[in-house]
Amino acid sequence: MSIQLVPRSLQYLERVAQLGSIQAASREIGISASAIHRQIKALEDALGEMLFERSAHGMVVTPSGQMFLDLARDWRLDNTRLWSTLITQRGIEYGHIRIACMDGMVNGFALEFAREIAGRFPHVHAEITTTSPDHAVKGVLNGDYDLAAVVNAWPDDDLIVHWSRKFPLGCLAIPDHPVARMDSISLKEFVTYPIAVQSAALSIRRLMEAHHGWIFNAAVQSVQVNSIQLMKLLVLSGQFIAATSEVDAAAELHQGLLRFVPINDKDMFQQSFSVISNALIPASATTQKIIAIAVEILEHQVVAGKPAG
Repeated sequence: MSIQLVPRSLQYLERVAQLGSIQAASREIGISASAIHRQIKALEDALGEMLFERSAHGMVVTPSGQMFLDLARDWRLDNTRLWSTLITQRGIEYGHIRIACMDGMVNGFALEFAREIAGRFPHVHAEITTTSPDHAVKGVLNGDYDLAAVVNAWPDDDLIVHWSRKFPLGCLAIPDHPVARMDSISLKEFVTYPIAVQSAALSIRRLMEAHHGWIFNAAVQSVQVNSIQLMKLLVLSGQFIAATSEVDAAAELHQGLLRFVPINDKDMFQQSFSVISNALIPASATTQKIIAIAVEILEHQVVAGKPAG
């Protein structure tokens, strides 16, 4: 279990800044709202500065508060570096590794990854969190995750990209759907069927809106979801089709449950997929081996199109 050196008051401040209210932070971390309020108020009184702007719409961090958030991040990174160094010095393969991935990967990459870690490193406690691409990247930068398997990660000098590939978008459909018999499909054809589409919580939606935003209004029928897993279930029902990359449905494609039909529009963008970690935190030998396993699985499942397991 990792040593926690970040002061409690800074931990509370981070959660309030992230969630926008003391009440929301209280619910998430299981501490009374009054205790969180006292900690933040004590900081503000000691500094003579407001750390949050308070309104009926919530709490927004002030410039002074942002300085404390930066301090909390640096403190956490130092905490993680210390733990990583201690583990490395011990020279044995045990510890705690925190991994972020997308919810669409739970029955493919994430499942195989968890099995491989448990089989190869029986003394390593793996904590796998499904989250949005944006939160995964922020979590890696803040030291909340040791690595992430993420789509459409933005460039950052503080990130190490261990593996990255780009994948074209296509249409997912069940094998007996009319679309599954096509060699390719255009977006104009795509919107003539009921479609399951990604919400703004997913980075692919923003890319789609930037390049082909018209499809969301032109669709004959659509259901918007913030979960790739739910989107795939809607497609598996046979009532809907969906546009995404093969990486999001590697397991279902390999099992023959879905078909992937390329979208043939010439200006269609590609979706990137990466394995990332924090460049400011030295990875232990065990973490490096686990990152290599993630890359190994992705090469096998996604690039070769042959999911393991």
